[in-house]
Amino acid sequence: MPGLSVAATVMLSAPVAGLTALVVLIGGATDGVANSRFSGLSGGSVCATSGPLTGMSAAQAQNARVVAATASARAGDHAAVIAVMTGLAESGMRVLANSNDPRGIQFPNQGMGHDHDSLGIFQQRASWGTSAQRMDPVASTNLFLDALLSRANWMTVEPWRAAQDVQRSAFTGVPSPSNTFSSVYGGNYLAQAAEAARIVDLIKMDSTKLDCGGGPGDPPAGPIGANGLPVGYRTPAGASVAARAAVVFALDQRGKPYLWGATGPSAYDCSGLTLSAWAHAGITITRTTYTQLNDGTATTESSLRPGDLVLIPGSDGSLASPGHLGMFIGEGLVIHAPHTGDVVKVVTYKSFTADGISALRHIG
Repeated sequence: MPGLSVAATVMLSAPVAGLTALVVLIGGATDGVANSRFSGLSGGSVCATSGPLTGMSAAQAQNARVVAATASARAGDHAAVIAVMTGLAESGMRVLANSNDPRGIQFPNQGMGHDHDSLGIFQQRASWGTSAQRMDPVASTNLFLDALLSRANWMTVEPWRAAQDVQRSAFTGVPSPSNTFSSVYGGNYLAQAAEAARIVDLIKMDSTKLDCGGGPGDPPAGPIGANGLPVGYRTPAGASVAARAAVVFALDQRGKPYLWGATGPSAYDCSGLTLSAWAHAGITITRTTYTQLNDGTATTESSLRPGDLVLIPGSDGSLASPGHLGMFIGEGLVIHAPHTGDVVKVVTYKSFTADGISALRHIG
């Protein structure tokens, strides 16, 4: 796996049909820049498959899987196609160092580039981020996504046009020696469009075999820490960037008292906790249990993801009209603000839903 000075790969499950579920954990940037939970991540995780892809080296294939997984988790498959297309055009999906960047050249790489001070899969210049970020597959993909998602029309224009709008390569549509006299706007990305779609389709099929800790199975074994959270808990890699932010915020509220009608910061009721957690992640949901019943989209137990809402009858509701809810945090766990006299805490999904499930709602 490239970039092991800033990334560690942890096995999550046994190989399935030649594939392995991986959590790619990104360590802190080494050139003095603090991590961000939201954009241009220099720290975080992504659940990615591992295995060969026809026509690619092992390193290229793993890079493509990480880029696609990062983009899909954050913005869906369309973003994944654009990101893979861009990586193929810019670097052949390789982490490239550059002798013009003395910091970047210190990181493990799969070759040397030469365009100004451009680094990594997306050939990002110094203005994009730190050398550590640009040389790391997950962090550099998030830097690319920051720019892509900031453009209001990124989903409606052709993928190669969206890529060109972000990258501003020499393929401006005006023929010149620097673009081999191409008159196609984003022509270098267009040339990779079919291959990018093929790669993302293959990765999507492989991804159906992954288990990244998102489902309502058994919680981690071992000792229980403060307010019910197992010591071995880690935010599942299958969580989107927004969901991870919501979960982290909710977990930070453990131990704070329940107070009816409260939305923080010193106390919460059940829907106030979920409202505030998702607001912290930049997503607005409604205020009460009765309205959160209709927020987001319906989901199923087998498709539960961290951040999803779990609604139950509670002490004063019913299956048809739930009176309580919590937030699923993965690994078979739910965090909730229980009732007066108790505090925000983590419980098992199985115990939380023992009296029935009114609804499961996917947010974000």
